[in-house]
Amino acid sequence: MNKIVSTSRYLFILLLASLLAPNISASREITLMELEEVTDLIMSPGCNYIYTLTNCPSAEAAQMREIVKDKLQRGESKEQILSYFEEVYGPRVLAQPKKKGFYFVAWWFPYFLIIDIFVLIGIILFLWQKKGRRRSAVASDSTAPVAEDKDAERLLEEELKRFRE
Repeated sequence: MNKIVSTSRYLFILLLASLLAPNISASREITLMELEEVTDLIMSPGCNYIYTLTNCPSAEAAQMREIVKDKLQRGESKEQILSYFEEVYGPRVLAQPKKKGFYFVAWWFPYFLIIDIFVLIGIILFLWQKKGRRRSAVASDSTAPVAEDKDAERLLEEELKRFRE
């Protein structure tokens, strides 16, 4: 019985020590630059999703920064931390939405729009140029403008003769 009590005490002390003592092997010093690299990608619910965690002065943002710092000290990657906050707060908490589904279309829409505008301008210029060629071909084939030029030239000569007299 004595052996069971000493073993249970030993386990209790070991458990208590592991809970109270910081995890020295997994923790490391986090620089402000490393912390801000992650907190700049998370919007703060404490500031109505207007500011990132780095810039929000609320107490909730300070707590969230501490969570990010603890997760970085435990060795979690930036993607793991972002997915944790996305699970807790939803996709609205991410400063940059993930490029999949609707967000993929929203992310690439401006580029598609610019390309479409250039294609549309190219088609318009091509059709305009083609229409201009067609007009010049029709104008060179008809004889009416030549006759009109001769009539105008004859009238001009008559007027010049009257003016000289």
